[in-house]
Amino acid sequence: MPYRDGQEVASGLVFPEGPVWWDGALHVVEVLGGTLTRWSHDGGLERVATLGGGPSGTALGADGALYVSQNGGVGTPNRTRPGIQRVAPDGAVTMVCTELGGVALGAPSDLTTGPDGRLYLTDPGDVIDPAGDVRPGRIFAVDPATGEGELVVELGPVYPNGIAFDAGGRLLWSESFGMRLGALGPSGAPEVLLELPKTHMPDGMCFDDRGLLYVASPTASCVLVLDGSGTEALAELPCGDGLATSCCFVEGDLYVTVAGASEIGHPEDAKPGTLWRFRSS
Repeated sequence: MPYRDGQEVASGLVFPEGPVWWDGALHVVEVLGGTLTRWSHDGGLERVATLGGGPSGTALGADGALYVSQNGGVGTPNRTRPGIQRVAPDGAVTMVCTELGGVALGAPSDLTTGPDGRLYLTDPGDVIDPAGDVRPGRIFAVDPATGEGELVVELGPVYPNGIAFDAGGRLLWSESFGMRLGALGPSGAPEVLLELPKTHMPDGMCFDDRGLLYVASPTASCVLVLDGSGTEALAELPCGDGLATSCCFVEGDLYVTVAGASEIGHPEDAKPGTLWRFRSS
């Protein structure tokens, strides 16, 4: 693969996810810390906004703001209302929506901007235990300017998690409890792209400029690299012994958020989360 061995570039994060390049710097959300945090090579880590609850995904808006999927603090005592939050460049936080198409959001996990300019988000519901009462997952779309949206597709009890569009405008998502990748077919019905080994529980994902798909795998402590169709695994990029939660590209380099290995229901026992970088060759 055209990437060097990964290196840890920051530590001390509290279950980081949602890496994104915004306002001239790399930002991540801290799920168990309820914050938005900026990182730079020279300045290190700086908490820039308090989001509360459990922020778990990010997407850039056409208005220059950052949008955050707020899961409501699942598995933590820091409960708040789940929904989609907007963070302005000055750090001001507002709630965009808590329901879409008449359906209350359960625990939004990740979101991405679609070709139509709307935000698309996964909502697995307020559940974190695959052995428990797993609810049907849903994918929604929302216009960030108005807060109006709709239910795009309802899935089974598979915990839809990461979400992305490929270069052709096809919507893809990861199904953490189903250990597979799904996509929205031409008819609007969900299709299974790839069944993953049981060692891989897929989470956040992104594409590179060649169309290859990168999927964070918390249980395998790596990023899985797949071909552009999402149907063939090509390589694994190991990220230490933590939980690889999500990834993004900045100027050709791959950045990966890695949570400390712990039970999410016991944040007091969490090890420090880290940020990794894989430099392009």
